[in-house]
Amino acid sequence: MSIQATFPSAGHHSKDAGATYNGRQENKETMVFRNLLTTELRFLGVKFITDDDNETNREYQARIKPGKGSVILDIHFNAGSPAASGTECFIANDASAHSQEMAKEICNTASSVMGIKNRGIKTEGQSQHNKIGILHQGAGTAVLWEICFISNQDDMAKYDQNRGKLAKEIAKICKKYDDLI
Repeated sequence: MSIQATFPSAGHHSKDAGATYNGRQENKETMVFRNLLTTELRFLGVKFITDDDNETNREYQARIKPGKGSVILDIHFNAGSPAASGTECFIANDASAHSQEMAKEICNTASSVMGIKNRGIKTEGQSQHNKIGILHQGAGTAVLWEICFISNQDDMAKYDQNRGKLAKEIAKICKKYDDLI
């Protein structure tokens, strides 16, 4: 049976650090942001189901049963050269119009709030994985978001200064798409 909800997830779990730069681990950073986001979602009255910090992505994807009216937001930090900068979103190759619109709003909002480059929307085919499982769980709206570059100290400083406001704004976007379907 499918569940209608918003599914915010930290892209990495406690045993998968993800990208690590300048003493910061992607898994810990995504967990902090996910928790800020769920606080804002709760305030807005949005029903949500999150990943568990100890479950793998595969375990999480097997557990959740999002319905067509659901929203998935998988949260990550990008990594690259120390000069690489910006925010971007990935959507499925055959993404719904809602996924495309939500990804665009997230990129525009994150770029504006943090004052960093908007790298735009990319399809999973443009990613290093070619297919991203979390984007194919049956939700009407599904986005993988790279907040900024963990490998860029300036990006991370801007994120640190603005993460509370960013969580509020992204929660509003999640609510908007949760309410659409």
